[in-house]
Amino acid sequence: MPRRRNMGAAEKNSVLCIEFGTSKISALRGTVDKGGNPVVVNFSSAPSENSVCKGEIVDVSAASAILDKVLARLDPKGGRGTDKGRIYCSVSGPSIRSRQGEGNVMIYDGDRQVTRNHIIEAVEKAESIALPPEQIALNTFDSYFMLDSRYRTANPLGHSATRLDAFVHSISADRNRIDTVRSLIRDLGFDGSVSCVFSGIGSLYAVLREDEKQKGALLIDIGAGLTEYALVKQDGILLSGVIPVGMDNLANDLSLGLDLGIDQCRKFLWENQLERVTESGGSFLEFAGGSHNVKRRIPTGSFEKIIDARLSELFSILREKVAEGGLSRQIESGIVVTGGGALFSSVPHTLRSVMGLHVRRGDVTDVSGVLNDLAPSCRYASLLGLLKLASEDLEINGNGKLGQMGDMLEGVGGKIMRKLKDIKGAFKI
Repeated sequence: MPRRRNMGAAEKNSVLCIEFGTSKISALRGTVDKGGNPVVVNFSSAPSENSVCKGEIVDVSAASAILDKVLARLDPKGGRGTDKGRIYCSVSGPSIRSRQGEGNVMIYDGDRQVTRNHIIEAVEKAESIALPPEQIALNTFDSYFMLDSRYRTANPLGHSATRLDAFVHSISADRNRIDTVRSLIRDLGFDGSVSCVFSGIGSLYAVLREDEKQKGALLIDIGAGLTEYALVKQDGILLSGVIPVGMDNLANDLSLGLDLGIDQCRKFLWENQLERVTESGGSFLEFAGGSHNVKRRIPTGSFEKIIDARLSELFSILREKVAEGGLSRQIESGIVVTGGGALFSSVPHTLRSVMGLHVRRGDVTDVSGVLNDLAPSCRYASLLGLLKLASEDLEINGNGKLGQMGDMLEGVGGKIMRKLKDIKGAFKI
């Protein structure tokens, strides 16, 4: 029999956020302060031990056991209570799919003024994209609206037009993968619903500034097994996806190219050893082991050549995906790179070279509480972004506060409340 987690009165506004990463399984319990700001109450993490591969659970029993240990440390007194419906889990993997839906309505009213009903009808048409049976809708966000196929706007209500087009960004995932995640969590004793969010959206929400969301920015999250990306402008998602390449691929390249152990190469990358040596004027790195098990002095240039080749390939793929959608000009604020890969010094340099845009590291802001074990914060951007999303959900559902789109469409159930700043209604599972 699974253990049941009972909620105490003090945990009324508590949320549990979970992330199954390629290198680690993490969880945090959070809440909101009196001002509605996210607060980390407790955090715990443990190595995934090969139970997760490129963001997808491949060994359910092992992943369940690791998460159970993580939760035990999270709530050492055994009070793993959480409010029903207050469980959020970031999901990723090669099965993630995204697409832009388009819906239009003709406006025949005498004054040609766009009404709530016109907006709802256009959005519903944009959302009516048939998915393959193996896919399940995950998250949906507004992209933008067009008036008379010429004028772009984030809020068409009250404008005069003959035609209204709505563009909606929909993210889906493999149905069985999502069911596995939800079943695993419930089998540990949680009987509340599990809201699943594409982890790239969590990272975007965690590290982008308001001016970047408005002007246009490309978010890139480089993890151990995956690189996730999302392009946002005027609070609308224009592009998102997953590339199954991460820092482990770079470590593998170094291991094969230089005849080093894979764990040595992982340590080399995560500790940023190359930067330390080059900054001190060194031109060699010493390593013991390899197939000949001897101590070796390897030129820094050998590392740089392999690293540059892999990163250039990765960022060239991203550049092509942006160009395919004709979105290059939408990135007015540049690129924000986060995740563990953002700590590696070669990443921003190569990214600037390939993309030709301003690059900054995305660290998480506007979160308080127990943060000692969550530093540097960019390594936990997705998980902390999940808390920020959940805190807004608490504000909306708990205190009755609605954002701009919610106020605009009051009385229609928040049907299209899917802007980044208006998260209620964004979870489609």
